Amino acid sequence: MFYPKTPFLRKPQLEKELLKINVSALPELLEWLCQAPSLTTYRVNTLTIDPKDYLHKIEQTLVDRYGQRAPTVFRIPDIPEMVCINPLKNQSSENTADICQPSTTRREIIVDTSCGAALLRGSHIYAPGVLAMETGTQLYECVDVYADVEGNCKRGTATRYESPEKIFIGIGKVQMQRYQLYNNQKDSPSGVAIEMQATVSGVPTLGDLSDAYGLLQNLPSMVCVRVLNPQPGDRVLDMCAAPGNKTSHIAELMQDQGLLVALDNSKSRVKAMQSRIGHYKCIQSHVFDSTKALAEHNDQHNDPPFSSASFDRILLDAPCSGIGNRPQLSCGNQLKTAKDLKSYPNIQRRLFGQAVHLLRPGGTLVYSTCTVTEAECEEIVEWALKKFPQIHLLDAIPRLGHSGLSLPNFDPEQAKLLQRFGPGQNLDTVGFFIAKFGKTE
Repeated sequence: MFYPKTPFLRKPQLEKELLKINVSALPELLEWLCQAPSLTTYRVNTLTIDPKDYLHKIEQTLVDRYGQRAPTVFRIPDIPEMVCINPLKNQSSENTADICQPSTTRREIIVDTSCGAALLRGSHIYAPGVLAMETGTQLYECVDVYADVEGNCKRGTATRYESPEKIFIGIGKVQMQRYQLYNNQKDSPSGVAIEMQATVSGVPTLGDLSDAYGLLQNLPSMVCVRVLNPQPGDRVLDMCAAPGNKTSHIAELMQDQGLLVALDNSKSRVKAMQSRIGHYKCIQSHVFDSTKALAEHNDQHNDPPFSSASFDRILLDAPCSGIGNRPQLSCGNQLKTAKDLKSYPNIQRRLFGQAVHLLRPGGTLVYSTCTVTEAECEEIVEWALKKFPQIHLLDAIPRLGHSGLSLPNFDPEQAKLLQRFGPGQNLDTVGFFIAKFGKTE
């Protein structure tokens, strides 16, 4: 880790809920969930730029900002479109003078836990994220940034917010003053309010550099699409497409040739992802419930619902508890109860059943989640193999994560074909799970 092991997450409450379900290596997992991933990754749009050129562009941005302290940038051969950024140099626990620390002389800014988690991963603070700013805070003044873990800070607070549950995130420079943030006008303020200078995670504070050439995206999400291995000319279904990051990745690997159907049951989410996928010729997006994607009659058309055996490849990036998202700073909206956690496998199974019937013989189905619970990962795979004899596991390669967990009634050799991202890996990223299936009849 690149910063002190502050107990960001209120672990006893999280542990209480996770103990009600089957979660392996819980103490190690809880510690890991408390910390922000140290690795930042961008996916290069290979239709618009060579990844080598994009890497040099990122390197120059880092040198311009950090000089000799600029982190290293590298690529991984198995995912050639991915560019990885290491944490800042000289941020190890041995160099305590270099660790970002609060000051008694600086004013304070308070943000919510969602914003705080984003800051620890390199983001700046946008206007809606500022809960409290002290009166008298000046433009370009350096301030200490704290996250309100208990969620009691009222938006617009003008005095210093005192609470034992606030946690220090880092140091920022003010770009918007109080009158701009809390002017009670009809239109809410937008834009960067605080430009972060440093955080306790040591992750470079670059904001989101996404543009037409590259997209900020988690490493396992890129691995997931590479496991699917879409090819130009394929018919591909993305069953739960929003926000469209994996969808656009699929389109790029298809070289924008073939048919890629993107479904999501939310009209607002489908509308929001148009800016990301609208310029690809091969993508057709629909507001549609994928639990009803299989047509009762075999009518050949490109609109949902679809005939059985309609697709060469299917991505089921299923709705899940999201427990793999790091760091989890609170037990508020980010934490699910045990009852919530147990509800997800039901929808995952319903979606999976649709996917199996929509996949053609010889086709490929990838099931993925951004969580770490066995019930939503290995147990779904175990259930699917028993429920659908026409499918079988394939090796989820390229492999940058660990093998899956061995369950009591699950063949250990089968578990090795799965891919799980969790604690103890060389590439420090979010929690994720990937399973790849083939269909024989």
